[in-house]
Amino acid sequence: MEHYEEMQQNVEEFKKYLKMTMDLLVDAYKWLMLSDYADTDTDKAKYKQVSDTLFQMFMAEHNNIGAKFKRD
Repeated sequence: MEHYEEMQQNVEEFKKYLKMTMDLLVDAYKWLMLSDYADTDTDKAKYKQVSDTLFQMFMAEHNNIGAKFKRD
């Protein structure tokens, strides 16, 4: 029972980490939508690049989350 509080703290930290990771995905999507509505090709390319970067960051964190569940 003494480790229950520590476990609860770890779970709460994991939930925060998941939210931050999902925020990356949402932001990537927002930038992708901005690129669809941009007026110039230059702006479209810039916004798409930001979207791609955020999505790559999301995927890296997504893979890290998966690795947490593949303990041996």
